[in-house]
Amino acid sequence: MFLCNGRAGIIDLSTGESSEQGLPEDLLHGGDALSIADRLLKEHGDAIVLGTGLLTGSLVPAACAGLLVTAKGTVPLLGLAGVELKLAGFDFLVIKGESPVPGYVWVRDGIAELVSAPGFRAMDSWTRTDRLRTDQGDRRIQVVSAGPWGDDQRWPSSLVVSHWMGEDDVHAGSEFGRRNLAAVAFRGMGELEVSDPDGHLSACLSLRAEHASTLGDSRGLASYWDGAAGDEFSSLVHRHVACFGCPHPCRSFLKVNEDPRQMALSAGEPGYLHFDIASLDAALASGVGPRDATALSMECAKAGADPFSILRSGAADLDSVRKAIASGDVAPSDRTSAPGSFRSYPTFDRCMSLGLCPRYYAKVGLDRDALSRCAEPALGAPLP
Repeated sequence: MFLCNGRAGIIDLSTGESSEQGLPEDLLHGGDALSIADRLLKEHGDAIVLGTGLLTGSLVPAACAGLLVTAKGTVPLLGLAGVELKLAGFDFLVIKGESPVPGYVWVRDGIAELVSAPGFRAMDSWTRTDRLRTDQGDRRIQVVSAGPWGDDQRWPSSLVVSHWMGEDDVHAGSEFGRRNLAAVAFRGMGELEVSDPDGHLSACLSLRAEHASTLGDSRGLASYWDGAAGDEFSSLVHRHVACFGCPHPCRSFLKVNEDPRQMALSAGEPGYLHFDIASLDAALASGVGPRDATALSMECAKAGADPFSILRSGAADLDSVRKAIASGDVAPSDRTSAPGSFRSYPTFDRCMSLGLCPRYYAKVGLDRDALSRCAEPALGAPLP
């Protein structure tokens, strides 16, 4: 099956049992991951569904997106997470039930299992990610984790994707907490088949060339947000990081605990990978500069606490943010329409359905005919 694995993994946390469910080609090649995830939610009841779009992992520019869907809404999985999930052997993963003890779901080589990890309950999200990667022996494992706020089912708790947060505007961290689910981890070593590799590559390179004039020079987060163009922000930039297959990175790693010009990462926690424009905007509006905004982002990510809500609640400096995290007494603030949030882009639903980055395609324009020219050589048929 081209660009797909043809199956969903099912894991019941209450029993630890896992199984597979075949997904027909006409369903997967229908090109709508959100509809498939919704169908799986209805079929399996109270569950979490992780999934990938039809184009996730293809050579189409910025075909990096996966998704996590609960009854509360959709969380984009960007960076390398979406592609890693598909290459781990499943197009979708259904997680249901509640684990009797804290644990994490571990997915690789077409296998999904529940790993008991009672000690994770005492760890923050960064420690969980590092510990899980160490235990499984691979630093490339992608980890979607809850933090202490998720464990305690605090609102608004947010999921962290391999150390970084910013896409979870439905605050799904508490959904992990009520299931005793510390994290979901996956490592992809598989391959995706395409009908015409040369034709797919050629069409995708042509589309990338068409996008070049619209994209302009690559300046990391400053390409998408004017606040990153200031001297204080740029003086802390260590590097710009792209998601899988993206020619125009929108993630900027700022170092605050060591020299940004030093290429090696020698400090234990040197800095933070910023892409959460809504929270950075809220920080600047509160009078928090880029250095402190980076430090508070690190604190919030480790706790699994939404920085946007904390800043909107009145926290105006790093100490007050730390107090808010410790107390947990924060009212949720709606970030879905905040400028720069992923859901604020008009391309959000269509991109999530296909496995594309909504920020990138809000900038270049979502031309379905152009995407179909790239997809047809891979699928052996036009994009539905």
